[in-house]
Amino acid sequence: MTNTLKELCIDKNGEITSKCKDSIWVHKFTLPQECQKYFVFEARTPIKLVFPIAYNNGLRRLCLIIDGESIRSYSSKYLKELVEEIASILPKLGELNVYSILYAMYRTIMSYYHEELSRSDQEIEKIIDNVMKGKPVYDPIIRIYNKLSKLHRGVHGLIYSLQKLSRIYSELKELTDEAIMLENMYSTSIDRVTQAFNMYYTLIGEKTNKVVTKLTVISAIFLPLTLITGIYGMNFKYMPELYHPLGYYTTLAVMGIIAVGELLYFKIKKWI
Repeated sequence: MTNTLKELCIDKNGEITSKCKDSIWVHKFTLPQECQKYFVFEARTPIKLVFPIAYNNGLRRLCLIIDGESIRSYSSKYLKELVEEIASILPKLGELNVYSILYAMYRTIMSYYHEELSRSDQEIEKIIDNVMKGKPVYDPIIRIYNKLSKLHRGVHGLIYSLQKLSRIYSELKELTDEAIMLENMYSTSIDRVTQAFNMYYTLIGEKTNKVVTKLTVISAIFLPLTLITGIYGMNFKYMPELYHPLGYYTTLAVMGIIAVGELLYFKIKKWI
């Protein structure tokens, strides 16, 4: 499209026009002071609605002002692609009115959320597969969790705005129900990420326990051997075993028997 980042004007036929004064929908890529809050609804004429949209890895405000048979809207430049996508649908709808623009707007936003949910579910499947293979997945889990959390908050904004507008435009009730269903789907995906995170830390805990068990077994084997070595390493003058011709070999044999005996004991207990 040839529009700049400053504003986009749509006439009643869904075509982009330079005559913004007579347009049915004018969107400006700037947020005035009155649109700074995330959740705003004023039912008096003109109708004013502000709600968050999760887009381009962040929460973006969309501000709608409906005045009779025309709409003025505001957002930051980060919603440029989304606004252009909505505008590209409008020429196919014939002569426009406020409801048809709102419907196209919400349908486009919901399609985006569905696509993001599908991509996120694929990422979750990969993460779970890597968890089962014992691969490190801490960073991917945190990344997908943060992404889903923002999208989830965006769906909440969608539900909020649709519930408010459906009081005036009853036809939007259908989209409200779909948005609630979408919110449940996002909740399920977030639960799956949480489960993957718990599974990951459970596997890490099991690996740590195995390492600690092996270290404990090694320490337990060498403890009595160290004790014997310490005793016979003392510099007392009268130690009968020190002068026995088989003392050295007897001590080694006893130490070997102790080590083998402990290994057999640990094997029987299935500690190693």
